[in-house]
Amino acid sequence: MFDLLFVGNPAIDKAIAEPEDMPRSLLERIRGATLKTLEKAYRRAIEFEARGIVLCNAIVNPIYASPAQVIRLRELIVQSQEKNCETVWVTSSPTDAQEYLRILGEPKGLSFATPLCPWTKTIRSTTVELWGVFNDEDIRRTASHDSFKPLHRQLLVGWNTSHDSGRTVPLNVSSSQLAQPNTLTIWATDAPDALPDNFLPLPSVQSLCQADSRSTGCYGLAFYEPSPSDRDDTATHQGSGDQWKQLPISEVTWRTIRIESADEDIEALSELLWESCESLMDHIPNGEAAAANTYPLVIVDCRIACGTSIQRRLQIGEIVPDVKRILRDRCAAASPHIWIQSISADTEESLAALGRNRSGGQPGSSNSFTSALADLVTGANETDSLNLQTDREAAWLALELLESE
Repeated sequence: MFDLLFVGNPAIDKAIAEPEDMPRSLLERIRGATLKTLEKAYRRAIEFEARGIVLCNAIVNPIYASPAQVIRLRELIVQSQEKNCETVWVTSSPTDAQEYLRILGEPKGLSFATPLCPWTKTIRSTTVELWGVFNDEDIRRTASHDSFKPLHRQLLVGWNTSHDSGRTVPLNVSSSQLAQPNTLTIWATDAPDALPDNFLPLPSVQSLCQADSRSTGCYGLAFYEPSPSDRDDTATHQGSGDQWKQLPISEVTWRTIRIESADEDIEALSELLWESCESLMDHIPNGEAAAANTYPLVIVDCRIACGTSIQRRLQIGEIVPDVKRILRDRCAAASPHIWIQSISADTEESLAALGRNRSGGQPGSSNSFTSALADLVTGANETDSLNLQTDREAAWLALELLESE
């Protein structure tokens, strides 16, 4: 049971790019995935008897959203209100709140939390104040309103706005307000590692691109210690019994499989990749294809480490079409919700072994070019370059082109 459910960046008007070679049955899973994921979040809120579902960051853009999307969002708000679950829309501007209220036709059960006006609710004898905070001034303002009563929770919810999205530290964490035991700071972000320890990260509920989406989903908050039977290792406990837990509900997720292979044989490589794919599969009863719709569509990117052998990388590239066909056929037969998006030599392999000091290359030779290129990328790694992944990918591509000539 959770008191509140938090949904970060639902963005129901945004779409996931559709792969050209994906079958129609799976394309239907991708289309409208953001809205479907939000629908799942509302169902979980009702299932857990939450008193509120909190929507943060990008929710719906009136310019791009279709009338059907706006109508469906309104229906979700009204239906959850009938189950005693209020929708809390966090926004940085009271003016925006009035505009969204007008666009949605002023549905019952929709409230707003801004830096000037909190959403207030009594939940299981606890007075909850939920504020939208976006800068240090907002923090100081909320501090002046806090009574610090024993049965009181103050929730500060925010995210980096467009003009300060490059900041690694979202707020002035030295503020004494954030240190209060009855205050929780929740920050909507896709870079949880960049947050201070006293911030609860709220990743996007549905990722929109080929990326690791293990942390996606909605997050449940309970204000009291759960019973022993409800505890598990995935829950994070805050303060005196507050529980913060991830609830995976994404309609589409991405996974990356990395293997090492010295064998360029089509069948052997297909079998090796298949063994890795099997770990991603949930057990679905045979003949129940409809059950696959209850599982997220998992899009898999397969990366093959070639031990810095450029010749092996070229050979892998030659057999990829056949390996992909075999692997897709096996996945389709065993698990309809797994799709092999790509198979390629791993572009994130380190080039350090090809460096000048180890190659012995002579100036002007291709070996010398390889060494110099490897040294450049390795040097970028040592300086923590933000573009390291792109640098490595470009370097491997250059080496493969040189080898293939």
